[in-house]
Amino acid sequence: MKQIRKIIATEGIGGYYWRDQEAIGQGAERDGFLYRGKPLTPGFEGIIQVSSTVLLTALADDGREIHGDCATVNHAFRSGRQPPPVAADLIAQAEGPLSDWLARTELGSFRDAARALDRFEIGGARLHMAMRYGMSQVLLQAVAAARGVTMAEVLAAEYGLRLAVEPCDLLGSCGGSWHENVDKAILRKLPFFPQTAMVRTDQLDALPEYAGWIARRVREIGAPGFTPTLHYDLHGLLSQQVGDDLDKAVAYLRRVEEASAPYLVLFEDPLDAGERTAQVKLMGRLRQALRQAGSRIRLIADEWCNTREDVQYFVDQQCCDLIQIKMPDLGGVDNTVEACMACADGGVEVYLGGSCNETDVSARVASHVALAVRPTEFLGKPGLGLDEGLMIVTNEMERAIRAYRNRLPSTAA
Repeated sequence: MKQIRKIIATEGIGGYYWRDQEAIGQGAERDGFLYRGKPLTPGFEGIIQVSSTVLLTALADDGREIHGDCATVNHAFRSGRQPPPVAADLIAQAEGPLSDWLARTELGSFRDAARALDRFEIGGARLHMAMRYGMSQVLLQAVAAARGVTMAEVLAAEYGLRLAVEPCDLLGSCGGSWHENVDKAILRKLPFFPQTAMVRTDQLDALPEYAGWIARRVREIGAPGFTPTLHYDLHGLLSQQVGDDLDKAVAYLRRVEEASAPYLVLFEDPLDAGERTAQVKLMGRLRQALRQAGSRIRLIADEWCNTREDVQYFVDQQCCDLIQIKMPDLGGVDNTVEACMACADGGVEVYLGGSCNETDVSARVASHVALAVRPTEFLGKPGLGLDEGLMIVTNEMERAIRAYRNRLPSTAA
């Protein structure tokens, strides 16, 4: 394969839903899986709505098809993120100017092509992050196909990275099935779980007791020596209960930590300051307060840390222990790789994440990124059923490792 001839595109579905977190956080009444009332975030037609994605298919000169999906995140619009794109607009862009551009693009270097994509404009405007995400997946797979290697090998070669020799440690997202999915995570010996993203303040009230149940459950049914790290995503909801009172925030987080003992605890965005600069300052103060209190809690930044520039800012301020590199929010896969490298250079660990709202295609591409950047934890995605997402990324990593170790065993270290 030497060249892409054209792109065809169609609308598909994401792995989960778009949720108006503002309305949910403000107390919208639950109605089964749904919520009653009107959405509060502009652009939402309902508090929960079915998500879509645009599916790209690049037709190569040798007849093969290469796929990329323009996935978006579950909480679009929130914390400085772009709203979801209009599918018809992306399809027109893909089959028009982007198809023409890709047919002229040399496939010798993913990095060069991705940089050009990042600068690409239509009508004076840069591409939506979802389009850059999907198109960069196509570019990476096309370059890998042209070279006859895996996507992970392309990234390792072009960015000077060392490939993983075994699958990366996974985070299992247990979603709304708090108990059953924890049992699954324990059975699978996942090093990180339950993630259990909080969307309502009543969940915060229940978390200390839930954390204690998880700790007991690990001891009851876990394999001997199994010592997971418990990861909780609060989506900044604790701010609704404690405001900017760090003493109260630390007291709450310590309650959960003590209930989780003896297992280590990660908290993703306990507090939300409402904008980037304030968020960095607040998280830094919280981190210092936790250390002064003798806590081993580690903090993960996500909200207001969307782009490569945002990641660099959070790293420079040393306000957190890990950063979630949320792949759809960064646009091009190249931006994800460079953001991970910036974290490594700055001594901040990487949680290579994304969204339950992604697709099988984007998750497989992410698996190759994980093998190249070797994060501390890697999200099993898409979906919130735990098993399906874990299966997709685990099997893709296993296939890739087998391929490159069989071909060039010296490339893995």
